Amino acid sequence: MVDAKPVHVLVAEDDALVAWALRDILEEAGYRVTVVPDGARALALEADDPADVLLTDLQMPHLDGGALVRRLRTARPSLPVIVMTANPDDGRLTGLENGTPGTTVIMAKPMRPQPVLAALRAVLDRP
Repeated sequence: MVDAKPVHVLVAEDDALVAWALRDILEEAGYRVTVVPDGARALALEADDPADVLLTDLQMPHLDGGALVRRLRTARPSLPVIVMTANPDDGRLTGLENGTPGTTVIMAKPMRPQPVLAALRAVLDRP
């Protein structure tokens, strides 16, 4: 029996401590994780190593999470996305839903490990 390839999660997070914790949580759960500190680096990396799901902070330098999601979805409209933000009422979240139910989850920071893992399962298990 051939082992399934692990799901690749691209984490765009500028807070090093949060990024480190997310990497640890996700790798322990069996995901392949790539961490970048901003949206511009996420775009560059995505070209060479496409992710199965994006987990992004909303507020980052160089290219914020909202702009990152919009640019990635230009080429990959059904890319599952989880947006992390300390301000879930932020106007930059408007329009991030791409019309496909379940492909975008907004999570309020701070987050605990189990809800992050549940959100990943939710966006990946959609029909």
